[in-house]
Amino acid sequence: MQKFTLGRKIDFTYPTNRLLVILFFVVFFFSLALNLELGRSLLISGGFFLCWAICREVDPANDFSAFFAGGIFLLGFWFFDGLELAVLFWLLLLIRLMSRICGKNPSYLDLLVVTGLTIFLLFSRSSSIYIFLFSVVLCFSYFRYVKNPFLGKYALFSLGLFLATLWLWPPSWGFIFSLNKGPAYLILFALLIFGGGLFWVVNDREKIKDDFGVPLEARWVRLAQFFFVASTWFLLFFEKLSTSTYLVFFSVMSGSLIFSLAFKIIPKNKVK
Repeated sequence: MQKFTLGRKIDFTYPTNRLLVILFFVVFFFSLALNLELGRSLLISGGFFLCWAICREVDPANDFSAFFAGGIFLLGFWFFDGLELAVLFWLLLLIRLMSRICGKNPSYLDLLVVTGLTIFLLFSRSSSIYIFLFSVVLCFSYFRYVKNPFLGKYALFSLGLFLATLWLWPPSWGFIFSLNKGPAYLILFALLIFGGGLFWVVNDREKIKDDFGVPLEARWVRLAQFFFVASTWFLLFFEKLSTSTYLVFFSVMSGSLIFSLAFKIIPKNKVK
């Protein structure tokens, strides 16, 4: 029976995972205490969790940089304008697929779930950018998983589907070359600074291992980081997401950057 291998269990034997769950409920009940409606409180706490989860994939060598990212996200609490949770979850799965941090080759169920989510976003968001980014990940995954022939054919099929969508469904590229207005310009500047800084400071200081304790190739972790930064740029230029969703991207980058800078400034032997 096929299993979904891109999911990662939260092991409560780790103190950081227990802290995450506690903070999730603290954020949720604090939101309710401020007389926010139930749905809004769930979105804010869900955004905090996904911000933490994405940062764990982008900076897997550090357990606590993800909490920095979640804290930065919560600074925009009062300006919360909704979240595209499906987009964030979809991006999280693509990063895992590229880095292979879950420790297994992708199953047919994995590809079915990610494909279904991609198609859902294509039609619900009326944007072909999702098929394009999915195709890019499949192309790299072909080499990541030792030139898997199925992934190679699937990558070519996805690229063909992307081109067909552009040709046959013009509404799917309606936002192309139309930079979002308002706070997007500030976010664009922030992504330039923090995205570039991410590659400078976030490195394999310690050997990064997958969920089965097998060391990961640093180049694939680095490539997954690059894909995350590039994806945020594509989604900024070619999509129209909520400001809070872009804030998640910014928080992941800045949280990783701030934590890594702290480790560069403070000698390692002084950090307990």
